[in-house]
Amino acid sequence: MAERNVAIVTGASGGIGRQTSLALARKGYCLALAARREDLLAEVARSCEAAGSPSARSFVADVSRREQVELLVNSAAELFGRVDVMVNNAGHGVHARVHETTDGQMRAVFDVNFFGVFYGCRAVAPVMMAQRSGHIFNVSSVIGKRGAPFNGAYCASKFAVCGLTDSLRVEMMPYGVLVTCVCPGLTDTEFFDHVDGGSARSKSGFKAVRTLQPPSRVARAIVRAIGRKTPELVFTPGGKFLVLLAAFWPAMADRMMKLYHDDLVKNTG
Repeated sequence: MAERNVAIVTGASGGIGRQTSLALARKGYCLALAARREDLLAEVARSCEAAGSPSARSFVADVSRREQVELLVNSAAELFGRVDVMVNNAGHGVHARVHETTDGQMRAVFDVNFFGVFYGCRAVAPVMMAQRSGHIFNVSSVIGKRGAPFNGAYCASKFAVCGLTDSLRVEMMPYGVLVTCVCPGLTDTEFFDHVDGGSARSKSGFKAVRTLQPPSRVARAIVRAIGRKTPELVFTPGGKFLVLLAAFWPAMADRMMKLYHDDLVKNTG
């Protein structure tokens, strides 16, 4: 078992996490799958074994709890003998203006989106450093590169993930461990069904906002990047354009986001 490739995926019960787990299973990875929803997680584990994983184990875990993330990583390393890939994917959103966001909402978003990633990185780094190999993928967002209205809490947490990932990537270089920041645009997952305050997507009249990429596209890109020195994955021409525009012409990015803001205000009354 120790000779096989091993991956840990958080937020594995749906969306990008589920599709990434299945893509890894097709490559023959042993899997440690984590999420809070036990029934859905067990179904994903069965699907992964049917897809080709020699062993897919489910671990019910809340990534906002440090001890649960540490237990997940330590259990996977003990069970399989190593960890080759870590995908920190679990996420949570809030739809609110910054000045209307409560302390509780902001902390809840950071607990999952940032601290969940931080706990995963901190727990798995020593394992991979000892191996002198491994690849960590931290799932941020294209709006972790450029903030969007009504998403201040989410954007702030995802910006933090990008910064953490950039720092970790350089720190892991002497140990042969690779680190990639994954920045999807709008993706067709159930994430939008659980946004606190409702989904901005459902409240916008912009056709582009209603056009979502499939999570399998993100999953395939993650799996293709394993073992490659890929600092960042950004998807869709629109996402890449937004990142470049924000970097080189931020005032124009503001104008574009103002149109989005005004559309949301109009459609939410």
